[in-house]
Amino acid sequence: MRSEPAAWSWAEHLRQGGTRPWSAWTGEAAAPGSPATGHPPAGWVPPAAAQLELVRLLAARPAAGPLVRSGRFPRLADVVLGRSAPGRGLAAAPLRWPHDDGPRVGAPPVDPADLPVAELVRAGVGVLAELLVRASTGPQGRGRIGRPSARAARPALRRPSATAFQLCGPPVTTAAVRRTLAGSGHREGGRDPRVVLLAPPLDLALVQVWSARVQDGAPVRWRGFLDRSARRPGLPPSADYAALARGWAQRVGPGSVHVLVAPDPSDPSQGSAGRAVADLLGLRLRPGAHGRHLPGEPRELSAAGVDAVRRVSRILGVRLRQDRHRDAVRRLLEVLDRPGPHLLTVPPRHRPWLEEHAARVAEGLRSGGYAVHGDPAGVLPAGAAPSGPRRHDVLEVVLDACLALADPQAGAREAEQR
Repeated sequence: MRSEPAAWSWAEHLRQGGTRPWSAWTGEAAAPGSPATGHPPAGWVPPAAAQLELVRLLAARPAAGPLVRSGRFPRLADVVLGRSAPGRGLAAAPLRWPHDDGPRVGAPPVDPADLPVAELVRAGVGVLAELLVRASTGPQGRGRIGRPSARAARPALRRPSATAFQLCGPPVTTAAVRRTLAGSGHREGGRDPRVVLLAPPLDLALVQVWSARVQDGAPVRWRGFLDRSARRPGLPPSADYAALARGWAQRVGPGSVHVLVAPDPSDPSQGSAGRAVADLLGLRLRPGAHGRHLPGEPRELSAAGVDAVRRVSRILGVRLRQDRHRDAVRRLLEVLDRPGPHLLTVPPRHRPWLEEHAARVAEGLRSGGYAVHGDPAGVLPAGAAPSGPRRHDVLEVVLDACLALADPQAGAREAEQR
């Protein structure tokens, strides 16, 4: 096949960190002495277009620089080129040679640049899962991805803050505020606590519940999570602010319950919610102090990051036993720990259901006798965001995660920075 030398030389170009597109490469194939020619080894089979394009996109990411310069990028490229994409999708397509319209059997040839993003995501998720499986089951797998030691898993015991307090609300915002306060030595606990209920808009609260469940290993889609939630009589417990406030009021009295409406709804990682809670409780925050992630607590991931975890977790659940599956997901979360806005809301078909619940929750907060900081109407859905994770964003997350897992030094640097 006349395109085979060009395909082989292009694959070698990509393996070394090259980023020239297939169309540009084939345009030079006819020139005398062009690098776009060569002699593939006997028995060489051209990889599928999706895998080749994925290698090119990996090489084009800024994070690929250290791997390329150190000569370690070919190892990652070989992982990509050596495995097929998991799940249902298009059949593995060969490269399309310009002006080649002859009869073919099997999948039609394609220019890699024309592949749907969904196919690149599918291939990338397979590579990401493969890297996690290899690290988990290899000779040093338990050292790199294994569960933390008992000493590392248990945070140092510290006395609660002099001000007794308790946090509740959506899992991601609550965990972020808890870390902010713990970084300055303020920990929950104590007798007769003042309870602070964090109450961002309910659509963002549902995103956080979905994120926490996915990070805990549930491979549930955002739309599927909403469909099931809408069929139930109430909201998820951590998003039902009226029920949370009522329950705590029965324990500590309405006067000890504070509802903080819409604390930094765009990005809980920025710390403004933590500052607001500290001001409310009269606690002092040390400049630049940050608490550590506790085992099992949800991290601040973008919607694309959560969707990437969901896709990978579905594969790991088949390939790894339960304990190693959990450890591999934990390692992936460390790689994806990039605080950022969730940028997700409920689709139009679920808006009436959520708005009805939001009105009920707002009225419950108004009439409960609690100290409400902010307008209770702030729990109404924000709505100014896409109604599902965007595949382009998921692809970028997957590419950077693959590079981070292939470069342990980068992972160590990021851990030190955190």
